[in-house]
Amino acid sequence: MSDKQHCPSAEVLVEFSAGTLETAPSICVSAHLHYCKNCRTELMKLNEIGSQLMIQSDPANLDNTESLLATVIDKIDELPELSASKAQRKADGELPHAVEKMIDAAPKPPVWRRLTKSLDVKRLISGQNRFEVALHKIHAGGKTPQHDHHGTEYTVVLKGSFSDEASVYREGDFIVRQPGDIHQPMGAKNGECICLSALEAPIRLTSRLGFLLKPWLRINPM
Repeated sequence: MSDKQHCPSAEVLVEFSAGTLETAPSICVSAHLHYCKNCRTELMKLNEIGSQLMIQSDPANLDNTESLLATVIDKIDELPELSASKAQRKADGELPHAVEKMIDAAPKPPVWRRLTKSLDVKRLISGQNRFEVALHKIHAGGKTPQHDHHGTEYTVVLKGSFSDEASVYREGDFIVRQPGDIHQPMGAKNGECICLSALEAPIRLTSRLGFLLKPWLRINPM
């Protein structure tokens, strides 16, 4: 199992910087940036590159988006290193600002609801209709059912840690799952784990219990 921090890809950060990333994945990237100094630094570089390209380029030459993406990525390493004071962003509160904003904006406070004996969910209002955005709480030492994915799932660890067959995921880690990624998350034994998730489609349980739990696994984008 790796100790390396799990971060968004360069392509995802470029889309986030350009403002072209969808709302729900953007919320997850924003939550990750709350914890990850390296990605905040990369984002500042991307923002600077974007500003330079906008100033120097004729808008008529920006039709080829693939070429623009390659240009931006190629120029990242050409920028000087930013000082720690400029790269560091202080965050208020226990949760990332994007999460607190959704909780505060809700007509009534969202509440935890039990999915299984080891897993609770708190659904959030994100103002889009493709992904369900929610907080998931894995109880200390709890196992979620093994499952596959019908669509893309973005997850950011906000508190504690969990593991699966591939790795250990700690506070701030950013994980993307695609259809065919079968796994069984298990919470750390020393405390609960809270994650932010953006789920494009319901998961599919691989056990025979999946049929019984199917009504509880529907997603509700809002």
